[in-house]
Amino acid sequence: MKKIFVCLDVGGTQIKAASVDAEGGIFDDGIRYFPAEAGRSAEELLGHFEAIIREVRVSETEVAGIRLAFPGPFDYENGICLLRGLDKYDRLHGVNLRRELAERLGISPMHICFENDVAAYALGEMEFGEALGAAKAFFVCIGTGCGSAFGVKGKLAPPGTSGVPENGCIYDMTFMDGRIDDYISRRGLMELTRKQLGVELDGRELARRVQNGDEAARQCFLIFGTRVWDALTPFLERFHPEVLCMGGQITRSGHLFLAPLEGYCHAAGIRLAVTEDTSLRTLQGLTRI
Repeated sequence: MKKIFVCLDVGGTQIKAASVDAEGGIFDDGIRYFPAEAGRSAEELLGHFEAIIREVRVSETEVAGIRLAFPGPFDYENGICLLRGLDKYDRLHGVNLRRELAERLGISPMHICFENDVAAYALGEMEFGEALGAAKAFFVCIGTGCGSAFGVKGKLAPPGTSGVPENGCIYDMTFMDGRIDDYISRRGLMELTRKQLGVELDGRELARRVQNGDEAARQCFLIFGTRVWDALTPFLERFHPEVLCMGGQITRSGHLFLAPLEGYCHAAGIRLAVTEDTSLRTLQGLTRI
């Protein structure tokens, strides 16, 4: 009998969930999408997570474990949410999700594990995707923030690995007049469009304008792409990965802004790969924690 895991990728606007086997296969209806309800009370959110797990899991006897990918800050080892002041899941701050969910589901807390969302994405790419077999790989997800992870020989880079910042996180590193997260993110792009175009636009709407021939919109993407290149270059130079994997919603428009980074990677002998389905790789990676 195959080992099957119920996996949830818990985002700020959506929760993606599926039953996944140890070979990365997705069961039944594929990946399911649920509203995050991130502003609700702790009791409502716990009920929401429980309902999603019950809805997507296969028969009780086949489930080997429950796996959840969460954004940080989060105590992943103990299953305690530390998010606060980020306008998502604030009311779960200090809640032991492992214990609470185990009680609701009637299972041992040992069957529930947590991992950082970008770390899970990295594990998925190293086991099933573009970083399979790479000695060193760098992973960046651009979404509400700029998530990152580093891999060495198919595993997350251990503390102290040369060229890897603390916890593999680049989001809070100094960049321009603030931090990388302030510029290489959805809100960073929207602030850029506000200044350049007089209106805040996300990646999807900006891409639509480019498709309609809006040259000013195209220039916004080029400025954003230059910033991405500037922000990531120091880490590429210090870590020297074989492959750089880019994920997140905005990378669907990567052809409009990744040219500067592509040029650098080509010259440096780094393969740049844009992940087609970040959620799939994240859910698959959860089977490896």
